[in-house]
Amino acid sequence: MALTILIDFTGFGLIIPLLPFWAEHLGASVVGITMVSAAYALAQFIFTPLFGALSDRYGRKSVIFGSLLIEVVSLVLSAVAGTFPILLLARFIGGLGASNIGSAQAVIADITTPEKRAHGMGMIGAAIGLGFVIGPALSGALSPLGTTLPFWIAAVVALINALLVLILLPETRTRQASGNTYPQRGFTTFFTGWRSAKSHRAILNLILVNLLFTIAFTGMENIFPLFGQHYFSWGAPQIGYIFTYVGVVIVIMQGGLVRTLVKSFTERRVMVGGLIVLAAGLVLLAFSQNLWLVLLTLALISIGEGAVTPTISTLLSFASSQEALGETLGLAQGVGGLGRILGPLLAGVIYQALKPGSPFIAGGILVVLAVIAVLPVLSAIHRPASTIETQEAVVAETSGSAGKRH
Repeated sequence: MALTILIDFTGFGLIIPLLPFWAEHLGASVVGITMVSAAYALAQFIFTPLFGALSDRYGRKSVIFGSLLIEVVSLVLSAVAGTFPILLLARFIGGLGASNIGSAQAVIADITTPEKRAHGMGMIGAAIGLGFVIGPALSGALSPLGTTLPFWIAAVVALINALLVLILLPETRTRQASGNTYPQRGFTTFFTGWRSAKSHRAILNLILVNLLFTIAFTGMENIFPLFGQHYFSWGAPQIGYIFTYVGVVIVIMQGGLVRTLVKSFTERRVMVGGLIVLAAGLVLLAFSQNLWLVLLTLALISIGEGAVTPTISTLLSFASSQEALGETLGLAQGVGGLGRILGPLLAGVIYQALKPGSPFIAGGILVVLAVIAVLPVLSAIHRPASTIETQEAVVAETSGSAGKRH
């Protein structure tokens, strides 16, 4: 699963530094540029809860495989887009294809003990971060060779990834694991998922934290290329290298440090600490007008993101029932998709109306609000009893020869 996510986000990282400039080439304004990310996130908001519930009912593997094929279509359409509306459509389809992250996290929840779940989620986060190391670095090197070349390479990467999932990934969602119980939900999943969340205050507040955190981080992510261009005259190659640096810090954080911190301080404290560090980094970034200060504040932001992402998912899995893991994690990621809509749009409006660093200050304020929202429910979230023997037995039975090859 970590390999799948690594390859997926390597392809995503290939095009992230290029997208603002590609949209600008097709006639987009600053707000239009942020709409590219918003279209992608809108699809995730709509479809991630559905994909999560479908993975509960039909299995994780088929949902992840199909979503990767959709990503291939999106990347090819992005490469051949001759107008800005076509690019928006392509990115919407890309968001549909990327609606598999809740299902991927559910794979980790299926096969890990509560004690090791934050480490498992951290491996997924580290794979995302490593993808953001490799992808933007390749983008910086390839973009001078052709504006659309990174899109084509990302499409090939996504196709290879789908084939690897088909061959290597064992199914972890089984009738034995779920007690022969599958959620009987279709396109009403989004609404039924919200009704379930409303009855569990801890889940609802954690989802709110995920929303606020995502608005802040994606606003920074989308505005930073314009911020770098304004103060340092950076183009796509330089932005690609900066995002590579961010990815390196996230990999270090989620690849090992999160596990150590959770052992010492618990998931709840690590998440709150990560939010505080993230808020401080965002506010300081607004006033960073030399390279070394930019690198320092981006390190703080990356450390905060690296602490928050796996611990939110872990705490959500603790608060959710085993039968609805995919639905709960998918709902959280879908709301994260809403954050990826609002974040770029709000940041773009603030950027145009105020100073270039203003979106970062606004993001810092939102993260502080997230801390305030989560504190009242932390005491109600506890690690469930370990069921690793049952989980390992189920995976061993269902993975078969494909699991042995993996």
